[in-house]
Amino acid sequence: MPTYEMFWDCPSCGTKKLLGKTHRHCPACGTVQDPSLRYFPPESEKVAVEDHVFVGVDWVCERCDTPNSNAASHCVNCGDGREGKEKDAKRSADVDAGAQKGEHGKPKPAAPAPPPPPSKAAKAAPALGCLGVPALVVVGLIVVCAGLFCLFSRSSPTEVKVTGHEWSRQIAIEKLSTTQDSAWCDSLPKDARAVTRSRKEKGSRKVPDGQTCKTVNEDQGDGTFKTRQDCQTKYRNEPIFEDWCTFSVDRWKEARTEKAGAKGLTPAPSWPKVKVDGCSKLGCTREGKRTETYTVRFTDADGKAQSCNLAESKWRSMAVGSRWKASKGMVTGGLSCSDLQPL
Repeated sequence: MPTYEMFWDCPSCGTKKLLGKTHRHCPACGTVQDPSLRYFPPESEKVAVEDHVFVGVDWVCERCDTPNSNAASHCVNCGDGREGKEKDAKRSADVDAGAQKGEHGKPKPAAPAPPPPPSKAAKAAPALGCLGVPALVVVGLIVVCAGLFCLFSRSSPTEVKVTGHEWSRQIAIEKLSTTQDSAWCDSLPKDARAVTRSRKEKGSRKVPDGQTCKTVNEDQGDGTFKTRQDCQTKYRNEPIFEDWCTFSVDRWKEARTEKAGAKGLTPAPSWPKVKVDGCSKLGCTREGKRTETYTVRFTDADGKAQSCNLAESKWRSMAVGSRWKASKGMVTGGLSCSDLQPL
């Protein structure tokens, strides 16, 4: 990519589109270039240095021996007048980037005065800006949630009295039946039959689909800039199709549930009696999952009815009328079943 000179406009005489590297002083009035005034020219106005109006070798500066074009009334390097007479005292404070061969004893520019210290208010403002309103909202939500958690997790001690017992036991009865199912054909069960296939979109993948490019200007820091193409690969989603299979298969399915249950500690809990085929042909039945629940009912110190589902051994140990230490939520009023201790 070619290298172009950045532009700057003279703040003193208004001359436009001066070259950032070549014209360290304004060719029209001799004002020293302020590097902070440099700017990128529009795309339609980019001019290579050899094509600029102030380029040429029509006269040589008597002060620094720099060649200048006939259009320049002041030296583009040191700012001296075409007749060799210094007219602007400010040109003695030239920027370091403008120092060229042939300059004689030009004093160094004075160091800029340090900026005044920021006020306390100015120091405090960035802290809020860095935190940002969304961050404050998040912090507020965390505080509220923590407060609610603490509130709902607080408990108070109480006493409870056992008022009764309940128990239930269940056995699921499964039956071997033919069912319809479907799956990707590469994971088809071995015992599948009556299989039909179809094509189905399983997902997608990203594939390259050209590029999106834009021209970027890069400041070289010396009054020039280069242009380059910044290109990003574009992608499109391409669907992935696989075989989808629908099939018949024999599987054990829950057909019914046999239940048993009662109130009180006696008679002792027992499993319901079930009858199954004990075979493995279509229509056969077998025992499935077993579940059991043992519930103790209480009245707490406030007269509120409470209940806990416990292990069978603990359930048996809690006689009707016995008293127990416990705790309950201060907000919910619910009993903490893991804290039960005999009085």
